[in-house]
Amino acid sequence: MNISNFDEINNHFYNTFSDTFDRIPFADILPELFSKYMSKSENHILEIGSGAGALALWMEEHGHRVICIEPAKVAAEKARERGLEVLQMRLQDYSTSLKFDAIVAISSLIHIPRGEVADQIIKIAQMLKPNGLFIFSLIEGVDEGCEDPTGKGKERFFSKFTESEMIAMLTPFSILENKRIEVPVMKKFFYLLVTKKK
Repeated sequence: MNISNFDEINNHFYNTFSDTFDRIPFADILPELFSKYMSKSENHILEIGSGAGALALWMEEHGHRVICIEPAKVAAEKARERGLEVLQMRLQDYSTSLKFDAIVAISSLIHIPRGEVADQIIKIAQMLKPNGLFIFSLIEGVDEGCEDPTGKGKERFFSKFTESEMIAMLTPFSILENKRIEVPVMKKFFYLLVTKKK
């Protein structure tokens, strides 16, 4: 599928509905996973697709240093207003010599075309320190395209993967935890994973 303006479609959606997503995603599970796998000492974390910064703010309140990447202008500005360090750009355009203790990409890689996700996962591995954590989520499925799963009247671009496809992309990582979670409002299942760089 050739959708040349998928970034524009997604940015328009998140600029319009940034307040709707201004919360910690998977709030009943994610903080517990952080407590289980993240060391108590200060970690340097990159969050990909931070939105208005709810999760990044929570991580900073727990003593970590966070750099946010957020392509949607309105959401990025809201995160900056909270005092967060935010780069308004796509992961595909981000380059750094920094090495992170952890990289978090909750419901952000789902907006990258299927054919590009594997390369971005390799890039993420290169930005991590040895044994660094990569915590992320993907949508279960076999295709990509624009949908309006929450019925807000504006579509978003999604890419989806089977579990075996996802695991095949994770060769730089060891999987520590893999949870399959139903998101009823979207009528979809998500995989939420904690992985460690080999």
